Amino acid sequence: MTVQQVVLIWIAITSVVAFLNFGWDKGRANKNRNRVPERVLLAWSMVGGAPGAVLAMFAFRHKIRKPSFWVVEVAGCCLWAWTVFSV
Repeated sequence: MTVQQVVLIWIAITSVVAFLNFGWDKGRANKNRNRVPERVLLAWSMVGGAPGAVLAMFAFRHKIRKPSFWVVEVAGCCLWAWTVFSV
């Protein structure tokens, strides 16, 4: 298995986890219950889950009005795209 394949698998797994966390947080928000901390959502994005987080933001219409999330998500996607294609 090449390094690029390992990185792609990592991004896929962390993207799924980020997507699920955003969905969980949106469900909790709708029920006025305890939420997933923003730092957890952003952390999953920065460790590779940015693509899944961006998809979740649109799928669940969650955190789409927060500029801080957009900056981190775009930066995360660019970072991971650069990592995958430069290896």
